[in-house]
Amino acid sequence: MINSQYIDAYKKTEQSSNSVISSHEIVRSLMKELVNTMQKIVLDIQDEKQRKTNQFKINRDLKDKKAYHKSKNLSKSLSIIYGLQTSLDFDKALDIANNLFQLYEYCRHEIIKGFSQKIEDGILKAIEVIKQIMEGWEEIPSLEK
Repeated sequence: MINSQYIDAYKKTEQSSNSVISSHEIVRSLMKELVNTMQKIVLDIQDEKQRKTNQFKINRDLKDKKAYHKSKNLSKSLSIIYGLQTSLDFDKALDIANNLFQLYEYCRHEIIKGFSQKIEDGILKAIEVIKQIMEGWEEIPSLEK
């Protein structure tokens, strides 16, 4: 009976270790999610501009709901950027880490500026920066696979 408990525990450990994601995959997933949330911010800004130009009247509840989603996308994008910045290893590759940090900081700045001023151009540029970083990241073989 005790042996079956150990065997079951071992099986669970083996199953969970098979589902462990490499840090390479985590960064790739974060970048994809970052692009996705940044695109949502752009769509929110464009939607708001369209409503203003077409003089749409929307009720207060819908307006509050849209504001919540915009704020959620902003927060998520900024959190992902922060996560990417704090995961940089300045000890192993100082120049690369510094360059990536600055690119992430540029993206963070453009997201905040675009969100607060309702201008999507900077966010679209930041999306392209992240996509370029993603392309480079995709070319790096994952050593943890």
